[in-house]
Amino acid sequence: MEKFEYDICIIGAGIIGASVARELSKYKLNIIVLESNPSYAMETSEGNSGLIHGGFDAKTGKLNASLNILGKERYNDWFRELDFSHKNINSLVLAFNDNEVEHLNILYNRGIDNGLNSKEMQIINQNKILEMEPNINKDVKKALLCNSSVVIDPVELTGVLLKNAIRNGVKVKFNSKVTHISKSEDRFEVSFNEETVSAKRVINCAGHYADVISKMAGFDDFTLNTRRGEYLVLEKSVNNNVNNVLFMVPTIHGKGVLVAPTLKGKILVGPTAEENVPKEETRVITPEKEQEIIKIGKQILPNLDIKLTSLRFSGSRPIYLKTDDFYINYASKDKNFINIAGIKSPGISCAPSIADYVINLLKPFLKMEINPNYQPNEKNIFYK
Repeated sequence: MEKFEYDICIIGAGIIGASVARELSKYKLNIIVLESNPSYAMETSEGNSGLIHGGFDAKTGKLNASLNILGKERYNDWFRELDFSHKNINSLVLAFNDNEVEHLNILYNRGIDNGLNSKEMQIINQNKILEMEPNINKDVKKALLCNSSVVIDPVELTGVLLKNAIRNGVKVKFNSKVTHISKSEDRFEVSFNEETVSAKRVINCAGHYADVISKMAGFDDFTLNTRRGEYLVLEKSVNNNVNNVLFMVPTIHGKGVLVAPTLKGKILVGPTAEENVPKEETRVITPEKEQEIIKIGKQILPNLDIKLTSLRFSGSRPIYLKTDDFYINYASKDKNFINIAGIKSPGISCAPSIADYVINLLKPFLKMEINPNYQPNEKNIFYK
């Protein structure tokens, strides 16, 4: 069995693993990324809403709240350096009764507490809502308008991040499911297929399998629950057309339920929130959930034409129930093993700031010299 030596082994090539790899490629480090699937972003990163969120929803004081604001700012660097599709878009959280209107005020104040500029948000009345969205349910009373959301394609971005990481010296291996991790002196031995890599440090970015990888390495620090979200994708029509991302009030109708335009000119409706789904069933489509999606969609757009559905898909949400927050930390018994787990929404929004956070965890224990040959710019050859 061959064995190769690296400074860092990253497990997982979703958007988080790719972000960490790309940002670490700024330094003179020998890095490998191992991905169990035949390509990148085939799990959580693929099956989601594709939004960089404004930052008003995550509860103040939680790690995901602060990383959302930092990540949204850091995306401006990526917009300049990396060639990937993105579009600035308004998001509206809709209120249909007095209780929901009160919740809009809570979200607005939370956004301010989280660090949003007051110019990014306002509560608007029915006339303004109908002006912006003529097809919307006329029972709407008010909405929280946030003007700093961005829609992206997470799979496309993951590909560009990995391409740039590879340009800067990172090695990426697909079809490489990790089956064994052990510690020998000051290095981890990570086995997959018929190979073993030896790495001084491991960064666990394995999505809803992150707890499995952590336990495989001997660290029983956390357990993840898996939530499945199912979506419908509709062709755009006169009745289906929307101009903005439209959310229901999250605490009443389930966080993240939306009707939104996609980058490819279609309409996205969903997701559901199915708890405690087996890890192997996160991509399963359940016919009974279609009616739930339709019901929510029609509450937002009463004339939504479901006959124009062109695609159904689902995706996973790794949930760390203990804190209902991200879990990003050293393993309890070894600071050379870092877990990035529980990355549910707003995980995509936080991708660059999660990478920065991990680099700051590494710096006290790792000599990090700047890579003099680092090239930050990357063209997109995948989707154009």
